[in-house]
Amino acid sequence: MDPFYRWLALEALVPLFGAAVLFVIWGGLRYVAMSSKDGYVYQWKQAFDPMGWLYGGAVLAFQAGTKGIGIANSGTLPYWCYGSAVICVLLLIAAMTERGHSTSWAPPKSLTLVSLVLVIFIVVASCSVQQLGVGVQP
Repeated sequence: MDPFYRWLALEALVPLFGAAVLFVIWGGLRYVAMSSKDGYVYQWKQAFDPMGWLYGGAVLAFQAGTKGIGIANSGTLPYWCYGSAVICVLLLIAAMTERGHSTSWAPPKSLTLVSLVLVIFIVVASCSVQQLGVGVQP
């Protein structure tokens, strides 16, 4: 497998979305294994967890920033990665604070949207750093 695509799959997408995929698979397997499906309740939308995306995005952005600092032609990209990591961490802390204030708290659509846009930016920026570091284009 090409190093870029291996990195994208195993070091970017699996950490960000692997838990969501496993959660959906687990729900499906539970349904298949249940003898009585009448009372089956499963919170499918919980697979879309913006707090998990923020945590994974912070780690990915920090790694990309650290790798990018050592690359001569990376320009300001590593600093954008570090800035994204800081935003992820602060947004995650804000969400955790809200969750701590109310047991019925659920991530609002605004948090999901901002988290998704931020994570897409981080994946694209991290891919750019990866391409600069390896010297390949997909």
